[in-house]
Amino acid sequence: MALIAGNSLDPKKFFKSGQPAVQGSSFDLTIGSIFDHEGKKVDGPFTIKPGHMVQVVSSEVFSLSDRVTGHATYKTTLTKKGIWALTVGIVDPGWEGPIATTLLNFSRVDHAIAEGDAFLRVSLFEHEPVPAERMRKSPALDAYLKDIQKTAASSFPNTFLDTEKIAEAAGGKVLTRIRTEALGWVASIAVLFTLMQFVVNVGSYRPYWLSTEVSTRDLNDLRAAMDAMQAKLLKYEQVAPPPPSQPNSQAVPPTAPKNQ
Repeated sequence: MALIAGNSLDPKKFFKSGQPAVQGSSFDLTIGSIFDHEGKKVDGPFTIKPGHMVQVVSSEVFSLSDRVTGHATYKTTLTKKGIWALTVGIVDPGWEGPIATTLLNFSRVDHAIAEGDAFLRVSLFEHEPVPAERMRKSPALDAYLKDIQKTAASSFPNTFLDTEKIAEAAGGKVLTRIRTEALGWVASIAVLFTLMQFVVNVGSYRPYWLSTEVSTRDLNDLRAAMDAMQAKLLKYEQVAPPPPSQPNSQAVPPTAPKNQ
């Protein structure tokens, strides 16, 4: 297997349509279609919010022979800006069609994309002919685009990670645990307080197992500790968020890179 590079990178040999930018040993693919998280085709520029994702399809339509395999990967210029292509991989011999990927904005700022922007790079490798029975049949262009729309609308959430909901749920669990433990301590102190009151009230009666003298100062300290614990418990009850609602369904996480 040999990498196709230099003057051998003639777009007309490997693409039916599109205008990929020719590099030294690869092609830059450009955005042809954009589909939002509802599966709707976007006309014009589209802004990817921080943490959000979008589906894009190349304007270039491949036409690979049985002797050529492509390897599509993300562009480093985009990753430096915080834009990552989630699904990249192999373009099989015989593939005749565009390829698609999911772009994720993992930066802290908005990023705008539009048709014609470079978003992937593909390297081509020449090898021995692949048998006809091992060739992958490409779907029709319309069918391929509809499949991408379905994927955008049903398989991917609007955001990669909803950090606000995660933080809210985690905070709720922590405060619930604090309240539970605080109630346990209050109950223990109450029992101890009752016992000490009983011991003080009996006056001169001292069982052999209770030889330590209980002072009024000790009793006041214990009361102060109980008051402080109850005040903290009330504070936790006031600031605790309501429990997170249970969604009817869960979003399917992004799929692993697959062959195009």
